[in-house]
Amino acid sequence: MTIRLVRSINTSAFSSPSPDPAGIVYLSNIDRLLISDSEVNETPLFQGDNLFTVNLNGTPSDFGDVLDFSTEPTGLTHNCFTDTLFISDDAARRISEISSGNDGVFGTEDDTLVNRFPTRPFGSDDPEDLAYHSDTNTLFITDGLDSVVYEVDLDGNLVSNFNTNNFGLSDPEGVGINDRSGHLFMVGEPTDFVFETTVDGDLVQKIYIGNANPVQPAGVEIAPRSNGNPNQTSLYVVDRGIDERDDINENDGKLYEFALSSTIYATTRETVNINGNTFADEDVIAYDARTGRWFKFLDLSDLGLGNREVDAVHRNNDGSFLLSFNQDFSLDGLGFLDDTDIVRFVPSSVGRNTAGTFERYFDGSDVGLAAGSEDIDAISIASNGDILLSTNGSYSVDNGLSGGDEDILAFTPTSLGENTAGTFSLYLDGSDIGLTNSSEDIKGISVVDNGDVILSTPGAYSAGGLNGSGGDLISFKPTSLGDNTAGNYSIFSDSSGNGFGNQVIADFSLA
Repeated sequence: MTIRLVRSINTSAFSSPSPDPAGIVYLSNIDRLLISDSEVNETPLFQGDNLFTVNLNGTPSDFGDVLDFSTEPTGLTHNCFTDTLFISDDAARRISEISSGNDGVFGTEDDTLVNRFPTRPFGSDDPEDLAYHSDTNTLFITDGLDSVVYEVDLDGNLVSNFNTNNFGLSDPEGVGINDRSGHLFMVGEPTDFVFETTVDGDLVQKIYIGNANPVQPAGVEIAPRSNGNPNQTSLYVVDRGIDERDDINENDGKLYEFALSSTIYATTRETVNINGNTFADEDVIAYDARTGRWFKFLDLSDLGLGNREVDAVHRNNDGSFLLSFNQDFSLDGLGFLDDTDIVRFVPSSVGRNTAGTFERYFDGSDVGLAAGSEDIDAISIASNGDILLSTNGSYSVDNGLSGGDEDILAFTPTSLGENTAGTFSLYLDGSDIGLTNSSEDIKGISVVDNGDVILSTPGAYSAGGLNGSGGDLISFKPTSLGDNTAGNYSIFSDSSGNGFGNQVIADFSLA
């Protein structure tokens, strides 16, 4: 999924430029962002400042420096209870805690050192960024060299650690904490994703930010939306751009604001319990990245469909949903629906009082989907408008194309609705990429803007060196598709992090 880019600010254009912004933290007591620049003092642009206070829309309000404490401040975090600022320094390999002094402003002459500790004793030789967790009164420190996150107490004593390579993140340069969910958000390599994890290092989800074209994201923070709405939250990411070692005159630092909102919509194979909440198989549930919890987004029992399992779902950009059911029945206003059909639901209200209208979107029998094994159990829409779908079992469609439940078909429509017409082609051959067991049927599909195909299975899987369960979302990066499908797997969301545990995701949509 791609979260919406709200704004892009050139920190390079500040009156005192920041060409290499590396750390970012939200100061709730003054409703401002604080940005550190780890390299500006090594460039001809340096005007004495390496600390920048900006409002939430990116307008600078104060410039200062922390040169007495760090000449290379790669990361920042704030303890709001003591009003102290923690600074990581990957050159000195230490963490400094400072007070803002009598003026209450960080980066001025009366800042004082409160505490300092080295990072090498607990194993970190490259402390890039850090985040204060108020629930545990500890710091989470990212080490870019070893791709490790260390949790330490406020004196630098090791509490725990985990390796970010386990979920596909190398060189973790930035880390922030969502105070509402308690989850970590990290940036590094690959540069086009933000990784959300639990404090134990279980991956919750990967959030695509490639729409901003970041070069080297170095810091991330979760803070209120710049529009002033207290119920909305944003991800703020600073991007160092080209390193000054490659171009001493570079000046390309940026600050991005992304709208943080519900990003995963899902349906389940049976009734599930997540975080004490029970969801039925006729519900469409959504993950709220602001709170770290799942909630009921569509309750189809409100529409008289309490015994109709939804086994395929896709959320359209206009807020409507494409749905397919696992059984045949008659729907008021549309008549007979087959499990090879897709309907479009346009909600007028969602949640506890779901209401709206249905319309027929895709009639499977018009294009050769008629057998019981051809029940549609996954839907997505490709960037070119093709409908991507998978079936519950083997299929054989009008143009002679046939295969199994581990495949994804692409349907190119010439008309939709009551008179569906178009052509099928093979989009992904699951058997080519190791999906061969009955538990490795493709049950869910969603395609990310960068072309990655995100999949779910009905049970345990082992493919391409990746192993997991039906509660996982798997990322497949194709090098080729169609009859000769090839590519590489990585984890997109694991069941321990996303709350599903041993329960199974059916279909899902990343929006």
